[in-house]
Order: sequence, then C-alpha cells, then structure tokens
Amino acid sequence: MKAEAGMYAVLAVGLAVLVACAGGPGEAIEQPVMAGIQAQPQPGQMVRTGGFLTAETMPNAVATIPPAPKEGEGRNDLDWKIFRETRALEGSDRWKLAQSDNSYLPKDLLKDFSCSVGAELTAENAPTLAAILGRTTIDAGAAAEAAKQLYKRTRPYMHNDGNICIEKSDALGKSFDYPSGHASLGWTAGLVMAQLAPDRASQVLARGRSYGESRVVCGVHNMSAIEAGRTNAAGVFAALQGSSAFVAAMAKAREEVAAARASGAKPDAAWCAKEAELIKPLVVE
Repeated sequence: MKAEAGMYAVLAVGLAVLVACAGGPGEAIEQPVMAGIQAQPQPGQMVRTGGFLTAETMPNAVATIPPAPKEGEGRNDLDWKIFRETRALEGSDRWKLAQSDNSYLPKDLLKDFSCSVGAELTAENAPTLAAILGRTTIDAGAAAEAAKQLYKRTRPYMHNDGNICIEKSDALGKSFDYPSGHASLGWTAGLVMAQLAPDRASQVLARGRSYGESRVVCGVHNMSAIEAGRTNAAGVFAALQGSSAFVAAMAKAREEVAAARASGAKPDAAWCAKEAELIKPLVVE
C-alpha cells in the first residue's frame, strides 16, 4: 500500500507539471481519480483514472535520456540559437498551430491526429481511445518527472529575448524544460495512433513529431528537450505493451478507429492539406 500511495503521488506530480506546461490548470477539465477516490463528474465532464503503468513498470527518463545541456556547452548554444531564430515565426500559421498544440486534452489530441489518420476522431466516436490518451498522458508525465527534477533546466525564454506563443506565467516559469512533457505525451499519442492505424503510421508519426516541435515554435522548450521527450515516450510505449489493461483497451480502440474510418466522416480536406505543409520538420540554419 505504501508503494502504491507513492506511485499515485508521482502521477499527481506528473499531471501537475503537464498542467503547468499547458499554461495553467483552467484548461484541463479531466482530473485523475487518485488512490481509489471516486469523483462525481459535473455534467458533460470526463473523469479518468490514473495511468496504466505501476511503480514497477514505469520507466525512468534519467536512465534513458542524455544529461540536460548546460550553459557554455555546444548543445546549449544550439538550443538557444534555435529559440532565437524561431521567434521569426511569431504570428505565422505555424505559430498558430503551436498555440493550438498547447492543449493536451484527449478531445484535442483526437482532433490533432484526425488528418493523419484520415478520419474524424472525436470523444463521441472513439471514447476508449480518448480514455487511453488521457491515461498515457499521465504515464508520459510521470516517467519524465525524475529527470525534470534532477536537471531543473529552465526554459529558453528565461535566458533569451523574444515572445512565446502563450502567456508567461509564474507556474510556467517554475516548471522545467528537460525533458519536455508535451513532447513525451505527443510522441506517446503518435505511437498509440500508429499502432491503431499502421497503414497511416508515417503520417501519424509526422504529426506526433510536429506536436513536440510546436513547443520549440512556441518558445517554451528547447529542441534538446523535445528530442529527450521522444526518447522518454518510446520507453513509456514499450512498457505499456506489458499492461494487460492497455492491451485490452487498445483492442477496443482499434474497433473504434476502424469504424470511424469506415463511416466516411473525414476532417476538412483543405485544412488537412494545409496541416501537411505546416507539420514538416523544422529547419533552422
């Protein structure tokens, strides 16, 4: 029971970090049910449980990612150069996509991946998938947390001039850069979606990569933190394959995605064509 309680505490911290990264708690209406406590949802509000992983199966990013860059190192210089050069994207369509990608709510993640899957995905037609994304978000954040607290790397806008795509809040400034929780959950979501629609894996993973890179465009994470987030996510996704609850939920979600694709309901074609251009890899000279 003591270990279980500790695990729930880690999950709570991981979710709190992700909320801070999203610009404040007001954006997230889903709340995890911790330590067996039952919550009564408000009308129209989802309630999700904790993640799929346990204290024994949760990867630790400290063991899998490189140490965070330090001031004076070449990796750090490159990170800050990328931050400064991407400030030129302010006000562009890519900047606006980064603002949209600030949300990690399941309903928004479903929308984010709809073009890449080739079907309109919603919390109504894919409720199991929405629940999976909610739970893997917690797993991704919890797996990254030890590394965040070890390296305590501050965000690039705190060291360089330039605007960011969301409000500069105290909560955001007090949370850490490395590894990126957003990149972790976005790449995990991409891996989940690619497993459910393997014939669309290239498109899906391109969207998952761009979701993480939106944090660089936004100016709230360094590029190295995005790359570390993807490594963290790969470990989380591998561990998820050993969760019987995850495997069972994925079987159900696969049916939801297949039904959505068979229904013929597709996202807006004009937007999908535009998105395909916007999500190309960032190129910084």
